Amino acid sequence: MLHAEANGHLKGIAMGGFMDLLQIGGGVILCAGYIPQMRRILATRSAHDLSLSMWLSVLAGLLLMEVYAAHLFLTAGTRAVLITNSVSLLFSIGMVGLILVYGTRPTALTVRLSMPRRRGRAVAVTASEVRQAA
Repeated sequence: MLHAEANGHLKGIAMGGFMDLLQIGGGVILCAGYIPQMRRILATRSAHDLSLSMWLSVLAGLLLMEVYAAHLFLTAGTRAVLITNSVSLLFSIGMVGLILVYGTRPTALTVRLSMPRRRGRAVAVTASEVRQAA
């Protein structure tokens, strides 16, 4: 009987390690998804097309999940959820910060010009060109 209990415990440890690897692998993939968007915002200096309310919702959800992850860590010693959630939370805070900095100032404004007997065409002009024309 003692051998079966020890065997079951070892099996639980092995399965827990595998599940932790799955959690960390998923967390790495999830966090890697933030990088291209953040690089693009920094390169274009514009986050005008991104929804601040959506990213605030993601941030609120991650904050709630962080409380749960901390609870799991304190009660069961599970580190993987806390680590991956914390990193994702930091990336999400960074996204909200970038949207607040670059989201309110569009770099270009699309204006529809109408010509007689022709279809309108879209032309990109900068905000300063619109101010100069006004």
